[in-house]
Amino acid sequence: MAASYESTQYDMKSLLLNLASILLFVLPFSLYFYPENNTIAFGVVAGAFLIGYVAPPLGWKRPHPYSDNPNNLPYPRKEQ
Repeated sequence: MAASYESTQYDMKSLLLNLASILLFVLPFSLYFYPENNTIAFGVVAGAFLIGYVAPPLGWKRPHPYSDNPNNLPYPRKEQ
């Protein structure tokens, strides 16, 4: 039996926000071990959060299927 649509859906917004959160967690270690690259490290984390913010749907909320806001619903997956 195949898994349902909701359990197998990975939207790009959630994945980008997860990546930005991981980079934020790694930032203190990067600053400690490579202090000469602190500007680049801050730029990478800020850029990752900016990309995650502007990814559709625009904003800081992750899309989910039970949202009251119609702009925050996940995009439907194409049938294969």
